[in-house]
Amino acid sequence: MNNAKLFILLLLASQKSINALKDAKTTEGKDLWVTVFIHGSFSLRPHLNFQNIIKMLTDSIEESVYYRSTEINRRDPFFYKNQAIAGLGLHRIDIDHPHNNAAAPILAASFEEVSKQAGNPASNQYYTFGWSGLVSNKLRYLESAFLHQDLEALIKKLISEGFTPKIRLIGYSHGGNLALQLGALHTTKPISKQFSIDELLLIGTPIQVETDYLINSPIFKKVYNFYSRADQVQTLDFFSFKRFFSRKKFSKRRNFTLPEKLTQIRIKITEYEPKSDKYVFDQLPQDPKALRKHFKELNYDPGHFELWFMGWTILTYRTTFPLQPLPVLTFLPIFLKYIQINPDTPRDLVAHIKPQFNTIEFMPYHTYKKHFRAKFPFIDTALLKHMTHHASKFVPDDYNINIYNQKVYGAINIAEYEWREIRRLFMLEQKKKLQLPASINMHTNDSAYKGHLPAAS
Repeated sequence: MNNAKLFILLLLASQKSINALKDAKTTEGKDLWVTVFIHGSFSLRPHLNFQNIIKMLTDSIEESVYYRSTEINRRDPFFYKNQAIAGLGLHRIDIDHPHNNAAAPILAASFEEVSKQAGNPASNQYYTFGWSGLVSNKLRYLESAFLHQDLEALIKKLISEGFTPKIRLIGYSHGGNLALQLGALHTTKPISKQFSIDELLLIGTPIQVETDYLINSPIFKKVYNFYSRADQVQTLDFFSFKRFFSRKKFSKRRNFTLPEKLTQIRIKITEYEPKSDKYVFDQLPQDPKALRKHFKELNYDPGHFELWFMGWTILTYRTTFPLQPLPVLTFLPIFLKYIQINPDTPRDLVAHIKPQFNTIEFMPYHTYKKHFRAKFPFIDTALLKHMTHHASKFVPDDYNINIYNQKVYGAINIAEYEWREIRRLFMLEQKKKLQLPASINMHTNDSAYKGHLPAAS
């Protein structure tokens, strides 16, 4: 190698080092938001029989058809098409390349668009955390250890790259309870392995005495509990001997007070239609009295699945839902923006969205508290139109009720067959033990073994 070539190589290497140092300086100490979506329980309805309910109440579901069939479905990518979910563990979402086989990139990209409109810095750090989806408080605690382990590794990696990671967890349904279990793990970890969750967002999470107190854990800096009166699923978790049913809200009790870092938000959505054809309005009247006189209120408070799933899910998602095909999940940055910029916002409130007015109004949950009321624009209409049009491009072709049922009940049939075979083999093994071949000498006629001491004379 001649001197000229050597000089050029050294120059390129030094330039590369200089660029690396520049990049390190530009990222050093820079806040970087990491958003993790945690899905809820998995296909529970077909398993609600007496035998499974008893196993769920006693938290002993491991040896059951429910456990095995859920495991089969949980690993099937077919179920990735309608919500923010991927494989088990922490998985990075590629928000720049959405496709028809998974909803997570579409949801994350839409969430990012709304986040940027809310004034937040750009971020491409979106992840799903996958767990078994089984209804078991014991398993949620065990699986939260994997979440803690994955988050710890990710945080260390981002710090090594010069960032200051800010962690936001969004837990849907029992995914929220899994996230809460991090509070139980926190104090068991050495200081070197402890970290903070800057924002924990619970959406449609069944609030239970088993885990509700964990919001007081120092691992959570801020906790937001989003719920809806129309969510009939959230309160149906009765699989515990410690309570009757789950609740929508955190509530104080003896030895448990609600922390200042908790904000609870009831989501309300209202549209209007004319009461008669006698009066023609070019636009909805701004005067509340005229509005009530000539228009009927239509309640579109989101149901359990409209909080999280895409509009093409075969689960209960209304075709008339105002945010179709996007779930409420997509618009959470708007709620957070208006709550965080106003220090007088009550910690127990109602967020009333009126899509036809394109407004969101915040008011105290308790009507007798009239000290606070604030109205803001909801979302840029052009952006909403763009997002809904963009999402409609990725409706999966092979996603319908027939295939869904084939998958769910097919897994149940496989699990039942496996358990029948296990029982048959077990019985066969027991039978063989009772009928040992005659060639085996069991010494049944020998005198009892006396050990190494000489026999008595």
